[in-house]
Amino acid sequence: MDYLLPDQPPSHISPRFTLELEFVLALGNPQYLHWLSYTYPHLFNPPASSNPKIKSTNDGNTDADKFARYLAYLYNYWREPKYSQYLTHPTATLWILSLLQHEQFRKDVVRIDVIERLQAELYGMQERNAHDETVKAELETNNAVAT
Repeated sequence: MDYLLPDQPPSHISPRFTLELEFVLALGNPQYLHWLSYTYPHLFNPPASSNPKIKSTNDGNTDADKFARYLAYLYNYWREPKYSQYLTHPTATLWILSLLQHEQFRKDVVRIDVIERLQAELYGMQERNAHDETVKAELETNNAVAT
């Protein structure tokens, strides 16, 4: 599995854009992230050497290293406003993509307690966003009535 990282993000109408958008949106779902890390652990953690006396050398070519570079590529362009406008939940999705930039998080995401905390944080985010939208709507209504 080799990820070729292009110099430029795909155009909005390309099949690659659609595929990457769907993948990024899926990564924003903690349950999918847990399933992915459990089903494909080699993408999240470099394999340990089978011989404990031999230190594993990380030459940057393991599947985990390639996947980490791919995640960095996705994060770098999906956080740009011209692309993030296509995300259904940009705050949550970009937050999870930012967490995936850290090796320790990629190692820990297989643990169910980490997923539960992540879901709780996302739920809190959604509640805060809903509250902010309600306050904004009330202010707009009050301003309209006052004029």
